[in-house]
Amino acid sequence: NDEAALRKVFFGGEVWAVACQDGRKPLPDSVEAVAHRLNKEMNFGVVDCKAQLPGKGYTLTQRWKLKKQHADDPVVFLSNGVSVEQIGAQYFRSEYDLIRELRLLALRRPFMAKNTELLREKCWSKARCLLVLQGGTLEAPVEKALHALAGHHARGGKGRTGPSAEDQSQVVFVSMDAAEHRLPFEGYDLGDAIKLRSFEAGNHRAIYFRNVTGSATLKALAHKGALTTEALGKFLGTVSLDSDEKPYAKLVDIKKDINTLGIYRRSKKTKAKKATITGGKDFTEDAKKAAEEKKKKKPETAEELKAAFKEQQKREQEKRARMDAESDDLFEEVDGDFEEVVEEEEDEEEEMI
Repeated sequence: NDEAALRKVFFGGEVWAVACQDGRKPLPDSVEAVAHRLNKEMNFGVVDCKAQLPGKGYTLTQRWKLKKQHADDPVVFLSNGVSVEQIGAQYFRSEYDLIRELRLLALRRPFMAKNTELLREKCWSKARCLLVLQGGTLEAPVEKALHALAGHHARGGKGRTGPSAEDQSQVVFVSMDAAEHRLPFEGYDLGDAIKLRSFEAGNHRAIYFRNVTGSATLKALAHKGALTTEALGKFLGTVSLDSDEKPYAKLVDIKKDINTLGIYRRSKKTKAKKATITGGKDFTEDAKKAAEEKKKKKPETAEELKAAFKEQQKREQEKRARMDAESDDLFEEVDGDFEEVVEEEEDEEEEMI
């Protein structure tokens, strides 16, 4: 329960699996075994969750709302440097289940914001936010890069000096479905000024937002490179190691605050409809007769073939005569009665979501 050690667990940007232990009961065997197996992937520790935190009027149990369904259930939580999650009691039944859950919770994923309200709460209201515009499902290398960078920038990032070092705000990582939603300045001059690339299905983009204390509007700048640890890390290291007194100079003022900025549904093209022609003769019966003729027994002998050929010639002559007689009426009925539906693009849906 050392204050410095607790700060390292919760704010150091590292992954910690911590068991609540008051010294009265031994830890379950599964916890001990898993700690040995995963000691190269994450840190493990033990803390008295019922003891009052140094300088605070509450305990870890109260701070992180740790609960027990049964008196004998172990209490273990995981801090990945961004969030704190309690491990469910059902995962202690086997080492495999516990390892799988710990590894799953250890991966820092951007919070998926599905509407304007969540973006304002989770991203734009924060001092620094990286918004990942997902063009589809994030690939494993991208998830690993975001995991590493989220831990690095969990408590102000590493590398701030001077006035910047006193600003302990983290860079929060948030994502949105760019295939369904768009930012209002995409495709406009402001989007070009921010250096935001055009949307392409399957391609991911990222844009950094800066909410400077005392400023009436937000600032932003897009990351132009790939979402890799090296490229994105260099970008964040450049734009985020600033201070409120002297924000990064190349950030672009978007002229909107958190209450006026929002996202909109991305417009989609309607499918082209086939042209329809009304009027003229209905050839449905002729098609049915032709189908019935095909079903008839095929001629096999020379005499049958000769007779079938003559019969086919006779039918074709009769059909040609009918078509010649009706051709004038057909074109008169069709003329001026042609209805064509062309492909149109829906108007931009400007209702904020």
